[in-house]
Amino acid sequence: MRWLVLSTLLGLLVVSPGAAQAPRAADQELLNLDETLIDALFKKDQAKFEPLLADDYVYIHSNGTVTNREEEIAQTMASDVKWTASTLSSLKTRVYGDAAVVTGTLTHTGSAKGYVGGARLVTHLWVKRNGRWQTVGGQSTIVPAR
Repeated sequence: MRWLVLSTLLGLLVVSPGAAQAPRAADQELLNLDETLIDALFKKDQAKFEPLLADDYVYIHSNGTVTNREEEIAQTMASDVKWTASTLSSLKTRVYGDAAVVTGTLTHTGSAKGYVGGARLVTHLWVKRNGRWQTVGGQSTIVPAR
């Protein structure tokens, strides 16, 4: 019995340092890309925004509308989208080979036609093709006021 306890403790000591290591390179790359995506959206930086969206991109917005790549670009760059701040928080990544899911909270301040400001839970789907990550879509849901 003593041997079993000692073996278990030794096993935990060996495994624990690995669990405390920094995020994998792909995780950090995806977190950076997600932040770049939202920053480009907020700043209406089409040159940075467009290459991040895959040709088959589809997004379900917090107001229920569904947009493809072209619609998303046009809507994001429209003059009636006037977010004064957009912040991401609580981002988490899950990587599955050449596919990944990034989840978190996105808070918009300001206004945009057909949308309300405030916090929303977001899910962004990423796929690695030809050596680079692109988002293929996602969805957002308004966080209810408490």
